Amino acid sequence: MTHTNNQQAYDVIIIGAGASGLFYAAADSSCKGRRGIILEKTGRAGQKLLVSGNGACNITHGGSIKEFINKYGDAGSRIRSCLYRHNNLELMHFLEKGGVSLTEREDGKIFPASMKASDILKLLLHKAKENNYEIRLKSEVVGINTDDLIFVRLSDGEELTAEKLIIATGGASYPATGSDGSFTEVLKRDLGLQVTELKPALAPVYVQNYPFSDISGVSLADVEISAGGHSVRGPLLFTHRGFSGPAALHLSQHVKPGAILHLNFLPDRNIPDVFRQLKDEQPSNSKGIANYLSQSFGLPKALTEKMFADPTRKSSSIGHKELETVAHLMMDRQFSVSGTGGWNEAMVTAGGVALNEMNLKDMSLKDYPNIRVVGEALDINGDTGGYNLQFAYSSACAAQEI
Repeated sequence: MTHTNNQQAYDVIIIGAGASGLFYAAADSSCKGRRGIILEKTGRAGQKLLVSGNGACNITHGGSIKEFINKYGDAGSRIRSCLYRHNNLELMHFLEKGGVSLTEREDGKIFPASMKASDILKLLLHKAKENNYEIRLKSEVVGINTDDLIFVRLSDGEELTAEKLIIATGGASYPATGSDGSFTEVLKRDLGLQVTELKPALAPVYVQNYPFSDISGVSLADVEISAGGHSVRGPLLFTHRGFSGPAALHLSQHVKPGAILHLNFLPDRNIPDVFRQLKDEQPSNSKGIANYLSQSFGLPKALTEKMFADPTRKSSSIGHKELETVAHLMMDRQFSVSGTGGWNEAMVTAGGVALNEMNLKDMSLKDYPNIRVVGEALDINGDTGGYNLQFAYSSACAAQEI
């Protein structure tokens, strides 16, 4: 990078005005009396935050922070210290102290009481300004260089210098919000960083010959769904095109086209036991069995009618072989995976700056201690339920530590 003479100097430069970048600026009270700037390539700050949780913003999860660790896959144990130091209680206190009332649902998800993501964004923008951070929109960083100071080059040729640089560029999901993964090429080229492949995560799962389009919106509270050696248990939602809900979303990053997807609607039972109950109680016909399965096993009637009601049946009885088939269909319904939702449907990104490049105590790069990487730009992604925004906060606060 050839340096120009019109550089502007800052104490801290943050690249990206998404959740992690805004959390950093909003929590960085030490920047008062100094000079900080957030560079955002789009025309608006916090766009992805505004659409999170369908606009309601599931900001974190309730309960003990110890229960968070296994929500980040293999990376969970490596970010334990970061999560413990800046936990969900601290985040909730930060928001409530700033005037955002919170509410906890029965499933433990924490939302602003107004159910408006805009309330959280307004607070973060206010706190960032209070902490002396300027936000410059439509300012795309296209180059980084490190000498005694850190230099960043914008797409219009302007250069800025900083003592400390925060990489908060997000992943590649919802690219219309500016989170398109393109900055990873700058990190690889200019800093020589290893970046693991970016893949959609927390996305719907699609299968061949999907049969449940006409019961879209029906959900089950507890299903086991598995494919490719991975198994997830939790709520499942039938959509017009495929499977969604937490169970399918969590499985999505582990499945590939052609894999066999297994659905178990009764994860606490076994096939011989269910078959025995069916045989003993002998539902009278196919319409009867649909009603019976709904009543006896707690399955939505729309689902059992879709799977088992056969108005063309003339026989008044169901044989043992058919009952055995019913038991198998309820506990091991199989499909061939055709794919998963792409970047426009994925909630988060799997992949990012490799963790072996990082000192995860303060989110600094091992080879560049004054450059910190936070949030979804890292190869860390959590389950649905507020865990990804919690990590955005926790990592941003850890990155402020010396």
